[in-house]
Amino acid sequence: MYVKTQHGLSLNGAWKMQLSLYAGWIAGAGLLYCFTGSNLLLYAPLLITVHLLSGVGVILFTFINKKDNFRLIPKINISLETFLMAFSMALALVMVKDGLGYLLPLPAWPELSFTSIHTGSGYMIIVSVMLAAFMEELLFRGIIMEALLHRYSGGVALLQSSLLFMLAHPDPAQMPGTFLLGLLTGIFYLRFRDLCSCFLIHLTHNAAAALLISAGTFQFMAASPVMYVMIIAGCVVVLTAGYFMLRKLTPATAKPMPEKIRPKAVLLTK
Repeated sequence: MYVKTQHGLSLNGAWKMQLSLYAGWIAGAGLLYCFTGSNLLLYAPLLITVHLLSGVGVILFTFINKKDNFRLIPKINISLETFLMAFSMALALVMVKDGLGYLLPLPAWPELSFTSIHTGSGYMIIVSVMLAAFMEELLFRGIIMEALLHRYSGGVALLQSSLLFMLAHPDPAQMPGTFLLGLLTGIFYLRFRDLCSCFLIHLTHNAAAALLISAGTFQFMAASPVMYVMIIAGCVVVLTAGYFMLRKLTPATAKPMPEKIRPKAVLLTK
């Protein structure tokens, strides 16, 4: 699955999409406040719904707007090897993020944590774990990163899309982890130019993080700090080894886009 476009985006165009996402948050929260008269920062389900609808709105406007000629190609394309690699690296990233949170604690802003994973109800799990993952990958990798690759190098597109993805999660405590997640999914997209592995990584990451939130790791770290550190170190090894294995996958294994529709900018990633 991928998004096809002929013209691409400039960096200014990518930032305009990000600002449109913010505008959707503000407009949605403002409308809800007018109808309810309540402090919406206290209602995570409403805010995460606004986040989801804002992202969907940006995506739909992008497809409807004929200027940049974005078109979704809904084709499932992922090999077993890619599936296993994406799944294992996503799990490893969750533990590395957990360890990073203990080593480099950042201030948490609960009022801006509506973009994080929530497990308080079935609705919150579906929206924050599943639907948000599909929306964010389609927007930040499928549209923004793909369009940037038409005008810039793979490194610029990867870092820019990861930065915008990080800024779409405004709680400082979330930012380092979301930047790493953006890098991981972006590396897979850069290699395969397909969203299936990105969806798998993001969905696996969110599901594992939700389980980790429910189980908690503080007691385990306090009781077995050496084992905890060994697990984190092992996960770093998995991510490092996975990265180098990813670079060695042949186009036949990766199953990239057909040559006749693959943008020329993909040559910059090899």
